[in-house]
Amino acid sequence: MKRAKKTEDESVERPAVVMSDHARDRVLGVGAGAKKGWSRLTVYKREFRRGSFVCKERCTGKAETEAEVRRALDRYEAAKAFDEGWQVCAASWPGSSGFDRVKGGGGVPGGFADHQRDVKDYWRRVEAAMGANDWLIIRRVCGENYSVAQAVAAISPAYKFSTLARFREALDALVEARCAVRRGH
Repeated sequence: MKRAKKTEDESVERPAVVMSDHARDRVLGVGAGAKKGWSRLTVYKREFRRGSFVCKERCTGKAETEAEVRRALDRYEAAKAFDEGWQVCAASWPGSSGFDRVKGGGGVPGGFADHQRDVKDYWRRVEAAMGANDWLIIRRVCGENYSVAQAVAAISPAYKFSTLARFREALDALVEARCAVRRGH
């Protein structure tokens, strides 16, 4: 048996350039002493790590601070769910000739399209429960990876000097809309 030749695409040209939007959070190997790998953070994950999901003005005491931290975690969870839903909705699935290449499909055409349709239906109901500007801000930041300042300035120009506060308001609207959809409203 002959060994396949190594292709040119497998060689590493140079080390990756690590920038401010990278985090060392991926485990590369299970061996002892394995270093963690770098991954690029989305805008909302970077803002969460910076503490932007917490409103410092509301943190006037211990109880208020704990409540705001819980609210920030809810905001992050909603943003993450939106990101994952956006990825499913934006994914392109193989045509009918590609179903034999997908494992676990059982040969039933439309399995992935049905799942994608259900996710789109859920997010349409969430969108209907939100304000139009809140939805656009969330869509741009959490789905399309715009910076918070770019998204808020384009959609709500009156919030020019308080873009993070406006982003938190949009995240709160997302949290409330997801709760309303779950309750069936």
